[in-house]
Amino acid sequence: PELWTLLNFIAPNDFPSREAFQAEFGAMSKAHEMERFHEVLRPYMLRRIKSEVEPLPDREDTLIEVELTILQKRFYRAIYEKNTKYLMEGVEKGSRVSLNNVAMELRKCCCHPYLIDGVEAKILADTPVPARATVEEKRAHIFSKLVEASGKLILLDKLLPKLKSEGHRVLIFSQMTRMLDILEDYLLFRNYAYERIDG
Repeated sequence: PELWTLLNFIAPNDFPSREAFQAEFGAMSKAHEMERFHEVLRPYMLRRIKSEVEPLPDREDTLIEVELTILQKRFYRAIYEKNTKYLMEGVEKGSRVSLNNVAMELRKCCCHPYLIDGVEAKILADTPVPARATVEEKRAHIFSKLVEASGKLILLDKLLPKLKSEGHRVLIFSQMTRMLDILEDYLLFRNYAYERIDG
């Protein structure tokens, strides 16, 4: 399904149906079937031999250490100490914070505390929108809480305008699709054009 998704993304007219793709290439067992598959893929695959490529500059990695926000530190400590009382304060009934895998919950907290079940509702309940706020003011309030909750999102909010003004494109990876959901909300609010691929 991942290969079809990519092919459908780059050539939707040539690969419109996943079912047809599966039927044609799903159960290849003979060499000539594999050769035909390679022929179909050839126009979409870019294969370069190292000798054909101009020397590429050395890759430059820049590591930026981002401090957790006060909110993240509170939740991080509560998760680390398995303080379910703090984690469940103000959380809607039915929501449960799972501490079976503490390492995963800590990773979520470091990315964005909203990844922990019930935290978003708790934060918005603790700092409610003023009663007479307009729809736009409500959106801005919710958005500001989204950004302020995560050190990484605060940094991203500072970096993206600068990179955009310099004509850069930005590629963001995340192992968590829910983090991509948060990033999507952020990008929509800031009116950034984006393309999301998850598989």
